[in-house]
Amino acid sequence: MGMAASQARWISLAARKTNVEYEGQQINQARTALANQTSELWNQLYNMKVPTAPSTADFTTMQYSFEMGDTVETIKEIQDASYTDTDGINYNSYVTYYSRVNEYTGIRNTLTNPQVQYVPPTSERDGYYMVGTRTLECLGNVDRDDTSKTSVWGTYKAQLDQILVDWPDTQVARDWKAYKDSGSPDTLDNIYFWTDLNGHVNYASRTSTTPDSLEACRQDPTSALHSYYSDYLASNKEVSKYAIIEYDGDGRATSIQLEGSSAVYALKTSTVTDELAYEDAMNQYNYEQQVYEKRVQDINARTEQIQTEDRTLELRLKALDTEQNALQTEMEAVHKIISKNIESTFKTFES
Repeated sequence: MGMAASQARWISLAARKTNVEYEGQQINQARTALANQTSELWNQLYNMKVPTAPSTADFTTMQYSFEMGDTVETIKEIQDASYTDTDGINYNSYVTYYSRVNEYTGIRNTLTNPQVQYVPPTSERDGYYMVGTRTLECLGNVDRDDTSKTSVWGTYKAQLDQILVDWPDTQVARDWKAYKDSGSPDTLDNIYFWTDLNGHVNYASRTSTTPDSLEACRQDPTSALHSYYSDYLASNKEVSKYAIIEYDGDGRATSIQLEGSSAVYALKTSTVTDELAYEDAMNQYNYEQQVYEKRVQDINARTEQIQTEDRTLELRLKALDTEQNALQTEMEAVHKIISKNIESTFKTFES
């Protein structure tokens, strides 16, 4: 190989070696960037809060109750207090409890298929309405002057007064209020009543601005009829009173004496779990667990992708390293040839 050719070859190899080294540096920088991404993903995974399943113990509380006659009263809350009544009795607590009471209440009844009929008047009797097989009576025809013990007017008045309290915006209540305010019996002609199978006296309007009256249901069998009656309903009523509560050595309440009473009731304890709250917490946990698992899967998938890219770059770097070694070997060989050419040339001139 001539001097010029050897030099040209060496320059070509040096340029190629420089390109290989530059590409290797670029690959190392890319791998460093991938390593930083992996580190960031693992930091995200490390900092993620792992959802914790709720415990029933977190939703379980101790509940006190006492028996007052035949009724079990359940205590909702006990607050520390210091109150002295007019008799000089000092109460150490303020108690809120649920008491089972029967309250007289106006109740609405809905008949989805009332089968309302109107029977026209005859020479023997006035026209009347029927609901199914029940014959209705007009309230305006009731003897309001009968004050005997067998009079039903007093009962009807009490029932309609309660309906007026609990359902004031209904036509029945408006007609009854109009009668009470004016004393005119004309409004009573719009109120009809009957006794159902449960012994409740139901009151309904003949006509009304709403599609739930007798006439509306008679003309449109698909309409629902609303009637109203009054009865005693048992319900839990919240009561708050000052009380004297005694405790045992473990801090558990053992007895209670309510304000205004000398009776002392033994307190029973039980554990109560708020099942609805626990179920809500479990649903929230399941949701958070799904979000957590999805996030972990996404991080793992991205990490796997980065690792695949890194392995590809690693293989390319090894190939470049092999190529660089080959170039280095060839450059050394060319360098030896150039050196020999130089040495041979100078020996020629020396001779």
